[in-house]
Amino acid sequence: MERYFWHMSPRQADGMACVVCGADFLTGKITSVSVGRSPADESQVYACKDPCAAVIAREAERMAREMRAAAGIDAVDVAEVADGEDAVFSVDGHFGSLLRDLRSLAGAEALLATTDDVPTVRFLLGLTARHAEAAMIRARLVLARTRED
Repeated sequence: MERYFWHMSPRQADGMACVVCGADFLTGKITSVSVGRSPADESQVYACKDPCAAVIAREAERMAREMRAAAGIDAVDVAEVADGEDAVFSVDGHFGSLLRDLRSLAGAEALLATTDDVPTVRFLLGLTARHAEAAMIRARLVLARTRED
């Protein structure tokens, strides 16, 4: 999953500074790790390996717990779906994700047919490329897992 980071300084958006604390990677000897992307141009953004990446991981875990609680599922339910034989065809499985990617592609096609604004077209083409690649990978996964031997 790609996480997008918003409200960054130009240096953070260019990957030259930590998205959490703002530490400059060019002037300090700081180990950095990729933690997501800038929504403006899809470039990778980075955080200090210690402690900022751990802060992001804890935040993601907290958000996942809150989402599971809001959906009325717990970690056991998620593990059962992931380990089950029918996980490929579950709503959260590869087939469900494939269908969501295909819907995104259909929506992008409809929007591309109605706009001539260059920045909007560029954004929609980037969205199309991302979802098309994901759909291709998921379709191959579903085909491989449903192959009769």
